[in-house]
Amino acid sequence: MCVKSSRHGCCRPLSITLAALAALSQTAPLGAQSVPDARSQAQPHLIPRSPEERESGYQAAHHIILNVHVSDVSGKSTAGLNQGDVTLLVDDKPRAITRFQSVKGGSPIALSQVILVLDTINNSAGKLAHFYREIQKYLAEGNGELAYPTSIAVVSESGVSVSPPSRDRATLEATVSALKSRLHSTDCADAEGSDQRYLPFTTKSTPRDPNRELDCVDQQFTASVKALNSLAEQQGNAHIPAILIWIGQGWPLLYQKGFKPDTPSIKHTFFKDLVNISSGLIEAQATLYAIASPDEERLDPHDSAFFDGVPNENEVSTGSLSLHAVAHQSGGRILKNTKDVAQQIKDCIADAASSYVLSFDSPPAAGFGEYHSLKVKVGDPKLQVRTNTLYYAEQ
Repeated sequence: MCVKSSRHGCCRPLSITLAALAALSQTAPLGAQSVPDARSQAQPHLIPRSPEERESGYQAAHHIILNVHVSDVSGKSTAGLNQGDVTLLVDDKPRAITRFQSVKGGSPIALSQVILVLDTINNSAGKLAHFYREIQKYLAEGNGELAYPTSIAVVSESGVSVSPPSRDRATLEATVSALKSRLHSTDCADAEGSDQRYLPFTTKSTPRDPNRELDCVDQQFTASVKALNSLAEQQGNAHIPAILIWIGQGWPLLYQKGFKPDTPSIKHTFFKDLVNISSGLIEAQATLYAIASPDEERLDPHDSAFFDGVPNENEVSTGSLSLHAVAHQSGGRILKNTKDVAQQIKDCIADAASSYVLSFDSPPAAGFGEYHSLKVKVGDPKLQVRTNTLYYAEQ
C-alpha cells in the first residue's frame, strides 16, 4: 500500500507494523470465495488474567528504565556515583528515582547482548566488503570468548535478520564469512555512491536522471525506517538489554530538490514510526550507536531541530527518523567515519560496559505518542551525562 504523497510525485510506501502485516495476511482478498475450514470457524481463545497479573502488566508498561553513561571531559567513564549525586528531570521537573544502580561488566544487570548491524540498503558493495573485514578483524583481536553474547544483524530490503547470539569468535566469524559470500548491496546503494545524502543530482562527468535518483533515495529511506522499526520491535519484545551498533552512513533524508512537502497522512505515519522505534528501544533497554558515519558537522541543518525529539506529528519530518537523531535520542554515540571500524566497535562496547541504570514510574498517557523530555544531571558540572533524551508514555 502506498500514498501518492512523495514530494516528487511517486508513491511512498506506508510503513506497516508486523501486527498489521499479520492481520492483512489473514484477510481474504475482495471478491474471493470464502472456504470454511477449521481455522476460520475457530473462536478466539482468550486467556483470562488475574487482577494481580493485570496490575503487574500495567506497572511494567509504566515503569521506565534508562541506561545512563557518565564520563569526564576526556570521555573516560566515571564510577562511584550514588543516587544522591543524580537528579532526574522529566519535562524539566524533578521526578522521583525508584532505582539507581551502578553497572559493571559481569554484574547481573549488565549489558546482555551486542548486535552488529550490517546495512545493505545504504552502503555500496565496496563499503560492505570493508565492514565485513573490520568485523572479522574485531573478532580476531583477542583470545577466549567475547565479553558479551554477540549477534550479526543484516538489514536488507526484505527486512531484518538477526543471527543467534554467541560469545564464540569462530562461530561468529563463520557467520560473517557466509554473509560476505551471499549478501550484496542494493542497486540504489551502488548507484548513489558513498554518501548519497550530499551528492548533487548531476555531475559534469556523469549526468543523472533526477527521477531515478529521487525514486532511489525514497526507497532507501522507506526500507531503512521499516527495518529499524522492526529491529526495535524485536528487541522490545525480547526485553534483553543490548547495544545496537549500526555500521555505515545511514539512510538519505529526502532533503533534495524535487520532493514536495509531506502531507498530514505521511506525517502521521512518520510520527507513528518514531514512537514505535523509540518505545521499542526503551522497553528493551537498547542503545543505538552509529559508527563509520559521516561527520556530524555535515548533517543537514534541519537535523539539529530533531535531536531531542518531536512532541507531535505536526512537527515530524524525515530528519526526525534519521539514524543520527534516533541514536542520539537513545543515549548512543555517533562515531565519525574511519577506516578502523574494528576499534569503533570496541569503543562502543567498552563505553556501554560501565554505566548506571536508573528507573522511574510514569503516569498513564492521555493518548498515543504523549511526549516527555528527559534529562539526567549530576552534581559535578564537569561530568558529561548521556542517556535517553525523551520517551513517549504508554496509555
